[in-house]
Amino acid sequence: MRNSILFLFLIFQVLGYSQSQSSDLLQLWPDTALAKANSALEVSYMNYEEKQVVYYINLCRMNPALFEETFLKEYTKENKIKKDKDVRDLISQLKETSPRVLLKPDPLLTQTARNHAQDMGNSGRTGHNASDGSSYQVRMENLASEFSSVNENANYGNELALNIVIDLIIGRNVPNAGHRRNILDIESRFIGVAIEPHKRFRFNCVQDFGGSKNNH
Repeated sequence: MRNSILFLFLIFQVLGYSQSQSSDLLQLWPDTALAKANSALEVSYMNYEEKQVVYYINLCRMNPALFEETFLKEYTKENKIKKDKDVRDLISQLKETSPRVLLKPDPLLTQTARNHAQDMGNSGRTGHNASDGSSYQVRMENLASEFSSVNENANYGNELALNIVIDLIIGRNVPNAGHRRNILDIESRFIGVAIEPHKRFRFNCVQDFGGSKNNH
């Protein structure tokens, strides 16, 4: 019984510490900025963690330098991530990048992302081609008439939003930091996010980004 009480006490201590850290970080961001970044808050087609992916991506786009100074710096410290070339390049880029337009959630992009995340999860595959052999270009044909541009990120093994976003912007073993480039793409205006189970990696997250809508 005493061990159980001690265990619960330690759990609450850890949770309290984590929440305190998060609160400290958010104090450096204006309340209005945090509210604007949470653009997916009211949508019904994303779950909480998917909405948080949009939230963190928007914070990164809204003020890249402040995101580096707060979330990235704390994350690398807490997770003992080495400041190798990828991390150093990321830090430099975020400090030098101007603010981007915030992304709005889009149901068509989200359904496209969800279809692919479920397909990859069920088949155990990775990448941007479908399990039936359909290429990325074929998969995106239905989006070409709706958006001026379309980009896609895929991440494996992460369930939580901040882990997903940080992993993608660090972009280890990703040619030309392609995932980071998609997240900071100056042309993007809309986003869809899906986190689904994966046969090999437990979870996978697909993000689809769209430029301005062609019908406007």
